[in-house]
Amino acid sequence: MRSEVLKIYKMKIRGITTLVWNRDKLEIRDLVKGLNKDELEEHEKKNWLMKAETNNGNALLPPEWIIGCLVSSAKETRIVPWYATSKNQTYTKYISNIKVSPGKEIVICKTKELKRKDALLPARGKAGGGKVLRCHPIIEKWEAEFEIIDTVGFMKKDELNRLLTYGGRAVGIGDQRLTNFGRFELISLKEVKQ
Repeated sequence: MRSEVLKIYKMKIRGITTLVWNRDKLEIRDLVKGLNKDELEEHEKKNWLMKAETNNGNALLPPEWIIGCLVSSAKETRIVPWYATSKNQTYTKYISNIKVSPGKEIVICKTKELKRKDALLPARGKAGGGKVLRCHPIIEKWEAEFEIIDTVGFMKKDELNRLLTYGGRAVGIGDQRLTNFGRFELISLKEVKQ
């Protein structure tokens, strides 16, 4: 039984590990097409900041990172929604109804605060191709404030809290999450009364 049609939650998260950007943009792919290994290395060193999501001097958190974190949390925790008719239902599909700060930018920091992280990684698409230098934008200390809009109004605050808490500890956001980057803690979560 639904009590409201729309729910809005305001939240703040704080990074507990370094956040890494590696946005796969079409413009970057076009620039590196046909470069040899030395040219690619030079390109990486000069254009590393292109991999971050930026606007007007701010580094931004893409909303799809939060959605991805929530989907993974729902799969892994298997939290059964209060309205479920079977124990096999989770919030995984339901999260497609959630919007993260629509029409607003989620600012993490100023672009000038980002640092470059260099890593030698296996060459893509070439068997025994050796290692190539990859440079990524990172920020070690970060915070973000944003809204989650539950367009259907089914999710309860404590369920969202559990998903975000688990997601911050075990899933993370950004690139290189499997090596424990992008972990965060939930600082605050408030339901906005309309």
